Amino acid sequence: MIGRYFEEKRREIQRRRRMDVAKNITVGTIVGSTVGALAGILFAPKSGKETREGIANISKETVENIKTTVNEQMEATKEWTGKVKTELMENLEEIKGKKCKVKEDLKDGAEEVSETVKETLEDIKEDIK
Repeated sequence: MIGRYFEEKRREIQRRRRMDVAKNITVGTIVGSTVGALAGILFAPKSGKETREGIANISKETVENIKTTVNEQMEATKEWTGKVKTELMENLEEIKGKKCKVKEDLKDGAEEVSETVKETLEDIKEDIK
């Protein structure tokens, strides 16, 4: 029972320390961000209007670059799709040709088997007579 009490107190102290560290980090982050923003505003080489115009121009350039890249990728995808379609059609024609040959080979094989069976039946009939 006393061991549990001391263990509970130890955990409580650790929680408080963690909370203090978290608070210090949060306060430090807020103060640092605020000081950095103020310093950026005070020491900025351009006026706010010039900065906004620069940001707008960079944004427009970025949008144009993205559009160009997307269009290039779409064209590449169309080319790739065309190539795949062409290859599939060629393979389909090849498969059809092979299918016809296999069909002819099976027909020839079936005729040979039929003739062999007929000859064997005739031989059996003669042997029975």
